[in-house]
Formats: sequence, C-alpha cells, structure tokens
Amino acid sequence: MSVLRPCTVIAVGFFVAAFALAVTIPPEAPLAAALALLDPLLPGHIHGVIAAYLPPWVWGYVALPLLLRPAWLFPAALGIVFGGAALSLRSASQTRRSRHHPR
Repeated sequence: MSVLRPCTVIAVGFFVAAFALAVTIPPEAPLAAALALLDPLLPGHIHGVIAAYLPPWVWGYVALPLLLRPAWLFPAALGIVFGGAALSLRSASQTRRSRHHPR
C-alpha cells in the first residue's frame, strides 16, 4: 500500500482544520485558548504530562511557544509537513518508475 495517499489526505485534513479554526475563533487566539474551549483543564493537563515525562526544557522551548501561537498555525504547519512528504513520495515513486522503463 502506498503512503502517498494517506499523507495527502492527512495534509488536506490539517489544512481544513486550520481554516476552520481561523474562521470560527479570532485568528489571533492562541492554541491554548482553543484547547481550553474543548476542555478548560486541557492546557494544565498538557503541562502536567510534559512535566512528568519529559525534560523541563521541552515545556519552555517547545510546548509553551506552540501554545502561545495562533491556533490555526499548528494544524497549518502539520499540513505543510504532510503535504511536503506527499510531494516527496510522489517524486520518489516517479523517479523509481522511470528507471524501470528505459527510453
């Protein structure tokens, strides 16, 4: 089974989620506020899990900056990553096919 199609579907899903977040909540609303809309205790639980299982720098340098960015930015970034993976896989499969069929 090809990984190309799932990567493409995941990328589109993240782009749709980013668009939905951008139009349903204020575009400048941070990710922590969007998570708090789902469950008011969720940002605190995220901090607790990170503090319990990961080094302290992960909270200060990775998680906290992500939680302070606009909510739509995180799914958009993941959409770009999966979209890039899909394009790379497509390019690799075309290159592989061209070797099998000499011209």
